[in-house]
Amino acid sequence: MSTETTGAAPKPRVGFIGLGRMGFPMAANIAAAGFPLSVWNRTASKAEALAAQTGAAAASSPEALAGSVDVLITMVADGRVLLDLYTGGGGVCGALREGALCADMSTVNPDESRRAAAAVEAAGGRFVDAPVSGSTPLAEAGTLTIMAGGRAEDLERLRPVFDAMSSRIYHMGPLGAGATTKLAVNTVVYGLGQSVAEALVMAEAAGLEREAVYEVFANSAVGAPFVHYRREIFLTPDEVPPPFSMVLAKKDLDLALALADSAGASLPQAVLNRSVLMEAIRAGYGEDDMSAVAEYLRSARAGEK
Repeated sequence: MSTETTGAAPKPRVGFIGLGRMGFPMAANIAAAGFPLSVWNRTASKAEALAAQTGAAAASSPEALAGSVDVLITMVADGRVLLDLYTGGGGVCGALREGALCADMSTVNPDESRRAAAAVEAAGGRFVDAPVSGSTPLAEAGTLTIMAGGRAEDLERLRPVFDAMSSRIYHMGPLGAGATTKLAVNTVVYGLGQSVAEALVMAEAAGLEREAVYEVFANSAVGAPFVHYRREIFLTPDEVPPPFSMVLAKKDLDLALALADSAGASLPQAVLNRSVLMEAIRAGYGEDDMSAVAEYLRSARAGEK
């Protein structure tokens, strides 16, 4: 693996594709840790903004980026985009260096991870699926949780780069295990989010103050990290940029339910949670944060009066 030297320590050249709400701060933390960084994003202005902020190089295409790095990280919207990069028009596999390490940190179907991995390995590279758990503030702080699938030795080689973005790294098993774990985690997250929204609106309807009720949530048996770091978006939804859209939440539940079906498992709560998301999306909340289920329920209640 070729390297550049920053100070006394050699650092691999890292490429990062996908600079959305999570990807932008993740890539910025890699640059801040001293790794020579190149970035590409479909909306070029995001890559240019990160380059101006961090000193990273903005690549002209995914193919150009792939040919210039030792470690390639992708953080994209869905499996279709992922597979286009690795097996379609993105041209990544045709440009990869021999022995390059690729890590996908997106939320995709495990089979999509394995298909991308097969293309990478046929091109002489190595692949790890390594989705993350955590919010945009945790991405900014570099304290995400990473769930990885793939060879242990590949994960160890990636660990210095992952350490720049995370506080916990779990090796879950072979390729696809990271993606599977992420879908399991998200199934819980969306169930908890739905429960918080419903309970908060119920308490408000019964005459209680939103802030007081949420304070009890945060300091009771249900006070999971999710409840704490989503306090602001639940309490003042009009004042906080949406960290994770309802459309993407519905996509994740589609993936979880498809995985459950293929594995012969039952997810009745996830079925119900997805149906509520679909109702809220049809009502115009699709680009709002997933916590806007509470706003949807408030509006539905107001309409019943």
